[in-house]
Amino acid sequence: MATEHDDSQGSILREVRQRLESLRRSGLDRLAIDIGSFEAREAVPESPAEVVEAPPPAPVVQKPIVAKPAPSPIPTASLFDSDAIAEPVIPASDRPVRLAALAARVAECQRCPVLVASRTQTVFGVGSPTARLMFVGEAPGADEDRMGIPFVGRAGQLLTDMITKGMGMNRDDVYIANVVKSRPPENRNPLPDEIAHCLPFLEEQIAIIRPEYLCLLGKVAASALLDTAMPLGKLRGRWHRVRGIATIVTYHPAFLLRYPNFKKDTWNDLQMLMKAMGITPPARKPQ
Repeated sequence: MATEHDDSQGSILREVRQRLESLRRSGLDRLAIDIGSFEAREAVPESPAEVVEAPPPAPVVQKPIVAKPAPSPIPTASLFDSDAIAEPVIPASDRPVRLAALAARVAECQRCPVLVASRTQTVFGVGSPTARLMFVGEAPGADEDRMGIPFVGRAGQLLTDMITKGMGMNRDDVYIANVVKSRPPENRNPLPDEIAHCLPFLEEQIAIIRPEYLCLLGKVAASALLDTAMPLGKLRGRWHRVRGIATIVTYHPAFLLRYPNFKKDTWNDLQMLMKAMGITPPARKPQ
């Protein structure tokens, strides 16, 4: 019969495997262990007859390690402070097929009659199935509904600039999705039941891709995945955990188009994210 200790040990092993898989995908294929940092523990013999003089320890020779730099430590609580993804890690070669099957299920969903009646098509997600970083927005707009791709309108262009010009990454190297997969009429905010119906699809996307980092764009995404009613201003600027994944919150690009004075705060959030990921932003041209 499984005990509570067995369940706890199994959970820790799953978390360790998840972390090692994340490190492997980030380019780190071996770890250096400084043996000298561990204190030797002396065994206490039960009788003098058990005392055997140990030979002098052999010198430790550390081989040079050639690997990409590991991401900087995240200034937050332990990796084991929240429930992580329980499902086994899906091999990278299997992820495109799993995502395609999930996208087909999303396209057939009829749970929200109003959205089904008004949408041209569902908007599932786009990007690398092995992305270290996943951006999550609110819902598709008119351009996204027409093309079937998230973040392709004016807000999408700004997000692309944030990724490419701000972070020095390619858009194809990240994954981009929304909480709700169908466009709400007149671009209104998704209703609570619409979010509840779509959220399991997003959580399954996250479980398949298994990103190391999440960036939640706007209040709807933050409230849905963090399960909180706190204002966005109090959620940004610090780290959160979503199913064990290091997560930040920042302003939605559509909000930044209306209120560009908040771009500086968003840039600060991206810098915090880049530091944790071990990314050096591209040099900025002098104004």
